[in-house]
Amino acid sequence: MKGKAWIREHGLQDALLVDALRQRGMDDVPQWRRFPARDAHMHHWNELAPMRDGPVGLEQIQMPPADMSDEIKRRARALGAFDVGMTSLRPEFVELGVELDYKNVIAVIFHEDYAKSGQGADAVEVEAMNAYARCADISTELARQIREDFGFGALAHHNGATQIQAIPVLNEVGFGELGRHGSLIHKEFGANFRPGFVTTDLPLAYDARVEFGVQDFCMNCNLCRINCPGDAIPDDHIVTDGVKRWLTDIDKC
Repeated sequence: MKGKAWIREHGLQDALLVDALRQRGMDDVPQWRRFPARDAHMHHWNELAPMRDGPVGLEQIQMPPADMSDEIKRRARALGAFDVGMTSLRPEFVELGVELDYKNVIAVIFHEDYAKSGQGADAVEVEAMNAYARCADISTELARQIREDFGFGALAHHNGATQIQAIPVLNEVGFGELGRHGSLIHKEFGANFRPGFVTTDLPLAYDARVEFGVQDFCMNCNLCRINCPGDAIPDDHIVTDGVKRWLTDIDKC
């Protein structure tokens, strides 16, 4: 299928960021800096990028989709995933213009330690990069196992290289509900997690969306909006496929 989701690039490859800097007569983001602990995680996931795909075993292992999903979830958790979910791959989940000839997508998440937020911005950054790196490990190895152990095509998606629009998939597999601040809120981990994905032809049983009151709560709680330093979080929302979405002003953000 051909993707139809516009996905932003990272850093100075992001056209919106570059335009915002140009308008302000700047050539870099003053609050952002590189340092060894952060760079080590980025280097790690970039090293994994060539391993996203690989040879597929000759024998396809067949089992009922529900049993297959249970087995994949067991393996993902054994690799370190804090939660695992599956759904069908749809064009709105895939980067604009990219062809991904797979039927399904598997989502995994790795939890971040919220206590790091009390240790300063650098600690928060390193914890986030560590979670992304762990997701790269999990998705890369899970894709390899699907290819080699089960005989089905599988492609890993993580910060080293991805064509998957994260939030819609995370919502569809039942990891949580979308909050006013634009992140998905997990029932156990809140918004303190990072994702990785595997697209595959492996036959799977799908998970379902969940509702546990987040969007209703966000209709009345304005804590993030009031405290947003850039005043980037709006009062009003739109509805897409039954989901409320508060569209963050990206330039202000």
